[in-house]
Amino acid sequence: MTAVLGTDITWKYVDRRAAAINALRDFSTMQTIIDTTDDDLKAIAEDIPSISSPAMDERPIGPFNPHAHEDRIVKHLERIDNRQRRYLQARDYMAWFLPAWAALSDDERWMLEVCYLGEDTMQTDAIIAICDRFHIERSSAYNKKNRALNHFATLLYGR
Repeated sequence: MTAVLGTDITWKYVDRRAAAINALRDFSTMQTIIDTTDDDLKAIAEDIPSISSPAMDERPIGPFNPHAHEDRIVKHLERIDNRQRRYLQARDYMAWFLPAWAALSDDERWMLEVCYLGEDTMQTDAIIAICDRFHIERSSAYNKKNRALNHFATLLYGR
């Protein structure tokens, strides 16, 4: 019983609306990660350093590090691991985000795209676009946008 109550109390203090706005703003980044990870991993794999024998005819520059080659390989493997981790997070994000996005009406999706997904979109310009599309005044446009955002937040996080 206390676990259920604890969950309810926790959700009471989460600003679902702000979280939904942040999720909308992260969409293009997550999509870019998904679209580019394969190419990034191929480029990193082609650039992997290998262990070579030391050149005896040249004088070493800097302090001697007998593990320098291994350190470079480890850093390279860490880059691959970080890219794969980001890709998995982006996939989880899309699996969570896209069903809620698909459940919105076309008008709700359009309003949220105009307000939050556009590059350098000013809120005032977005509200004017909503006014023009639906032939409504500004206060009604703000209300319509807020209802769409609240609906989206409910789809993402529940009540």
